[in-house]
Amino acid sequence: MTTKEPLASPADAKGKKLRSFPNEMMRWTLEGIGFNLVIMPLPEVYLAIQQGVVSGQENPVDTIFANKFYQVAPHVTLTRHVYSPIPLTISEKTWEKLSPQDREAITKAAVEAAEFSRKEVRAAVDAHLAEMTAKGAKVARPNLAPSRESVQPAYVKAKEKYGADVDAILADADAVRKASPAK
Repeated sequence: MTTKEPLASPADAKGKKLRSFPNEMMRWTLEGIGFNLVIMPLPEVYLAIQQGVVSGQENPVDTIFANKFYQVAPHVTLTRHVYSPIPLTISEKTWEKLSPQDREAITKAAVEAAEFSRKEVRAAVDAHLAEMTAKGAKVARPNLAPSRESVQPAYVKAKEKYGADVDAILADADAVRKASPAK
C-alpha cells in the first residue's frame, strides 16, 4: 500500500480513505483493517491522492512503481495482503493424453519456471523498492499479526459465501507464507 501517513497497524487505517478495485474479498479485507474503501479506476488514483480524495491506494509494488504513487503517497507499506500466483494449468483430458515422459518433462519445466519467476519477481520488487527509497519513499515492513487478526471477519464472510474451500485456500496461503518468509 502507499499512503500519505505511516501505516504501522490497523489503528493507523481507521477512517482513512483507500482506493481499491471492485472486488468483494478485497473490500472485506481492507474494511476489516479499518479503511473506508473508495473504488476508482487506476488512471484516476494519482490525482485522487494528490488532491486528498483518498489518502492512499493498494497495488503490487510494480504497479506502485510504474504509476509513481510513491510520489504522492510516500509511505510504502508491505502488507502482504494479497498473493497473486500465476498458475500453469492444463486440462485433465489433455494431461491424460500425454505420455509419462511428457508429464514428467512438463512437471520439471513447471517447477523450474516457477523458481525462475519467483526469483525474477523478487529481484524486480527489490530494485523498485530501492529506487523508490532513493527518490524519497519510506518503505515499511510492519508486524503483520495485528492486520491478520483484523481481517478474520473477511474469512468468515468468504466461508459463508464460497464454502469450506476457503479453509483449504487459507491453509495453502499459510504454507506459502512459511515457505517464503518476508524479508
